[in-house]
Amino acid sequence: MIVEVGSQLDPDVSWPEGAALTMFAGEPVQLMLFLSHPHELEVKAVAAAPTQFAWVDSEHAGVLLYRLGPVLSWSEATYTPHLFEPDEGLPSIDDDALVQIVLVDRDTNIVKALHRVRWPEEFAAAVRASVTRMRDTPYSPLAYEHALAALHRRYPTPEDMVVDRADAHCIAVPVTGGLD
Repeated sequence: MIVEVGSQLDPDVSWPEGAALTMFAGEPVQLMLFLSHPHELEVKAVAAAPTQFAWVDSEHAGVLLYRLGPVLSWSEATYTPHLFEPDEGLPSIDDDALVQIVLVDRDTNIVKALHRVRWPEEFAAAVRASVTRMRDTPYSPLAYEHALAALHRRYPTPEDMVVDRADAHCIAVPVTGGLD
């Protein structure tokens, strides 16, 4: 999907409030944030430094934790490669570890902010290994839901998960100009 600030995503699609994460070989990692009437601080935070990430590998589920800018708190996007159709692509992360963060007003489907960053290689390698392992493990919806529920019971907030459970942490590097 090619997006730019001001463009409108498919108006016939209703997106749930929250974050969606995709990781396919040959494409940037895409973190889509769908918020109703995002506040100006949320829009500005997408491109404000620092852009921080943490990754939790919980065997049957992954959790990408992210903090955009210095003002907003930690948030999360859950992940399993098994929720995508095979024709969408091979779940993986490219060597360049490019990440595209897109903020969409879910009421209008208009892209409000877009920012591209790169994950440091050590962080990208940890996430890539986790995605590959999950991709090669038979999928169990029950195991996926159980893994997420167990994480949220033990670590009730994203910040708790970052501090007490994350397997990898990083501050992303902004990408200037085009996609390089």
